[in-house]
Amino acid sequence: MFTKDSRREQFLTLLGADWTYCDDNSLEELTPSWDNENLGRSKARVEEAMLEYGSRMETGSAAPAPILRPTDRGKDILDGMQSLGGFQIIGGTRFPAYIVKTASDVMANTIRIMANHILNGGHAPTSLWTKRQAIQHLVNSGGKSLEEIARLGGWKQADVEEEKDYLDWSFAIRSIGGPEEINKGIVLHIQDNAKMDDLRQAPKPIVAFVQDLKTGRFSNGDSKPHIESFFAVNHKKGKLHDQFSKNLATFREDPEVKTRLEDRCRTRMGPDVNLRRALRTVLGITEELAAKKTELLYMDEFFHLLNQIRTNLQAMVKTRKPKVNS
Repeated sequence: MFTKDSRREQFLTLLGADWTYCDDNSLEELTPSWDNENLGRSKARVEEAMLEYGSRMETGSAAPAPILRPTDRGKDILDGMQSLGGFQIIGGTRFPAYIVKTASDVMANTIRIMANHILNGGHAPTSLWTKRQAIQHLVNSGGKSLEEIARLGGWKQADVEEEKDYLDWSFAIRSIGGPEEINKGIVLHIQDNAKMDDLRQAPKPIVAFVQDLKTGRFSNGDSKPHIESFFAVNHKKGKLHDQFSKNLATFREDPEVKTRLEDRCRTRMGPDVNLRRALRTVLGITEELAAKKTELLYMDEFFHLLNQIRTNLQAMVKTRKPKVNS
């Protein structure tokens, strides 16, 4: 069902892991939640992959031996969860595996995250997802360098550095109350124009600005000049909260920005609110024109539109369900 795999041996040796090959392991020896925890994939269990492995095993096709790590809770799977799932589906119990003995969680997580990217094929997660996992768990939490991660993953160091900037700044913005998901280009524009201390000094206007960018669905190109203007503050002058609040007000007074924000807000409101606002706008315009005694051409057309609106409103009154008195 399982066999030795030279690529796995080379991978473990490259990492400097202390490993042995053990012919006799049992599914019962695995950690209780072995099929629910997997840093190496965005989804721990991939049923399609497990069924495929099980089907292959039944026809005599062996899978590469999994990689396990002994812990106090049992043997933890560092690589091979899907193949072990397929093995379980067809009723397997005992199997060979590579056993990694390490007290280092960083070493274990390095194997867990990078094995799918380096060793596995069809059912492995995307490179971007793996790259972000490597940065979060191996660089930010594990102390590895970006150079190490880039070399190990076969990525350009510049791409890894850019991804780390995005993760760090998007986390910092979320930490002060910003949106959960922010366009990557916008985050990188902010990083280019802001200081991390700005977020601590003036969280409210900055969060409001970023939320407006998201609400208005600004693209990378659209947002760039606004980001440059908003973060153009005088740090020597101090009172950053006041400066950013002033810049926020200026941003919101921009005609394009006002249109974007008003249109987006309108789409989230109920039809009655939108209709009332539209009619009040029309009422205000007609009052202003009447006060100025403005002469309009094609008055019949305006009365025709007004009659159409009245007809539609009356139709809605007729279709409305009558109230039931208690």
